[in-house]
Amino acid sequence: MRNIHLGLGLGFFLMALIFAVSSLTAIYRQRLGQTKPEITEKAVQLPTAALATPRAAAMELMTAHGLRGDLREIKEKSGTVTFRIVRPGEVAEVAYPAATGEAKITIRRQTALNTLMALHTNHGVWHEYMPANLWAVLAFCTSAGLILLGASGIYLWFKHYDERRIGSALLTSSVVFGLVALYLTRLEQ
Repeated sequence: MRNIHLGLGLGFFLMALIFAVSSLTAIYRQRLGQTKPEITEKAVQLPTAALATPRAAAMELMTAHGLRGDLREIKEKSGTVTFRIVRPGEVAEVAYPAATGEAKITIRRQTALNTLMALHTNHGVWHEYMPANLWAVLAFCTSAGLILLGASGIYLWFKHYDERRIGSALLTSSVVFGLVALYLTRLEQ
């Protein structure tokens, strides 16, 4: 059991560290004084075949112009189609008149800390962008591994009879602290 506990700790250390740094980034965003994203703009003429649907236009931009990510927030208003192509650390906002196909692309590239925060809040495995799905699977495995790490640690502690009293006090105070912190985060401010 000691080897399993050690292996889990070593195996998931890097991911736990990434989660910790991204959590601190989310919590202390204002104090870190994060820089604004790097913004680039460009104009592209979409071919007639790509104007059939916003998805066709997005696929053309992904194939021919190197944009990568999930297609989101497709809207059409007053003859102008808008959508976003999103991946952690980068958002491409696209707008084009359906009649002409002259697309204006605004790309926002985030700093490394903002990218970590985007990875931290990346949810699910339903993304069209495969690296986002791989990250989600890795995050799930890390979460499960950290739960097993805690469970194996409690088991190992329980096997040391001389340390049960102090261990019980530490475990109880940790659980109480965690529950109180969870409750306080849910209070409306």
